[in-house]
Amino acid sequence: MKKTLSVSTFSKESSEDKKYWSSKSPEERLDALEALRIQSGKFIYEYPARLSRVIEVIRKAPR
Repeated sequence: MKKTLSVSTFSKESSEDKKYWSSKSPEERLDALEALRIQSGKFIYEYPARLSRVIEVIRKAPR
């Protein structure tokens, strides 16, 4: 396995991103957007809820 390091600029990356997404069909773009929406929803809504449940259990535990 060969490791490489490349240095780039934001403008170059931006133009490469535009080329990449322009080559995708509208359906593929929507699928990628939906995947990002689901990931962000999990972070925003599920993880804090789990954390609050853990905190509640810890508070109710006998000392």
